[in-house]
Amino acid sequence: MDIKETKEALIGLNELALVIAVRLKDGFQVVEDISAVVAKLMSDAEFQAKLQAAYENIGAIPEEIKDLQLNEVIELVGVQVGYVPKFVEALKK
Repeated sequence: MDIKETKEALIGLNELALVIAVRLKDGFQVVEDISAVVAKLMSDAEFQAKLQAAYENIGAIPEEIKDLQLNEVIELVGVQVGYVPKFVEALKK
């Protein structure tokens, strides 16, 4: 078994977290922040695709996690580490 669904979920969560982090860095304005996230979801096809991929077949993740191999753990850690500079850059703006 591979880690396709787990990896897609991790990517989707990171992409959503990036959008939320940018919106919340100046404080939480309920209407404006929620509206901005929804607008991003509705207007950005790439963002939509990543979130859809994260959600599709999400039920397969527990089985993928049960079967994790060391190389798959390293791959998932690599995905997460790849988002660190993206978060740093997003929060600088």
